[in-house]
Amino acid sequence: MNSTDEHLEFKITEETNNSINYLDMTINRNVNGMEISVYRKPTSTNVTIQHTSNHPQDHKYAVYRYYINRMITLPNTERARIQERKHILSSTARHNGFPTHKIIDMERKERAKNKDKRTKTNDTQEKQVQKKWVTFTYHSPIIRMVTNLFNNTEIRIAFKATNTIHQQLAEKTQNKNPSGIYEVKCKTCNKKYVGQSGRPVTTSHKEHIRYIRSNNITSAYAKHILNNRHEYGTAENTLKLIHQCRKGQKMNNWENLYIQMYRQLDRLITEQLVNEPNPLYELTQPPTG
Repeated sequence: MNSTDEHLEFKITEETNNSINYLDMTINRNVNGMEISVYRKPTSTNVTIQHTSNHPQDHKYAVYRYYINRMITLPNTERARIQERKHILSSTARHNGFPTHKIIDMERKERAKNKDKRTKTNDTQEKQVQKKWVTFTYHSPIIRMVTNLFNNTEIRIAFKATNTIHQQLAEKTQNKNPSGIYEVKCKTCNKKYVGQSGRPVTTSHKEHIRYIRSNNITSAYAKHILNNRHEYGTAENTLKLIHQCRKGQKMNNWENLYIQMYRQLDRLITEQLVNEPNPLYELTQPPTG
């Protein structure tokens, strides 16, 4: 097996003092049989997501739910369970800013859940309806106002964070002329047109200018400038990218969101068509500037 590749070497681990580490367990052999306890590498730092971090509660408490469930279900001794419980509460939870009483309450619920699993029989178990999972990006706790609407449905909610280690470490290439949602300002009245572009936003701006110069009111922005005899400007003076995104349904939603918000703030030109107000958009914060 070791001849497969010169960079791979498989070694046999033998027990030392009647003890051997296997995965996340330490197995001790004695006259009474075997004792199992939790094994942690010497390099373990006991670092988890901080309690004050802007992450979903489910993400922050997931590791403690796993620790507690492992402590309960692992066939270890009572002494090993007490040591593991102390480690979870003192060395890990407290170190990462988690309230001790919340971890204890989680332990109580997990013990009750495991006890319920053992007492239930296959005959009494209810048939669970197959539910569909939907992922939401977690920007702040306000997203719960949206996800709570699905509590009594067959849709289960999962969250993904906006700030990950990969995003911080990966080299970011900035597109100086991206696609997305943009605004074009009228230099006379300072009202704005909001649009979307799957191409570079400057390309859409050039099209608006071409419509104006050819006296074509196909564009709502061109119609506003021509009918009111207002002044337009260059991309540097009047064009602004509001939200960078790719072409698709998400872009359509972002465009409708900003059009509704600009209309509410009285920033939108009257020539631009507006859809029926969407109550979900009311939960968002209006743009500044």
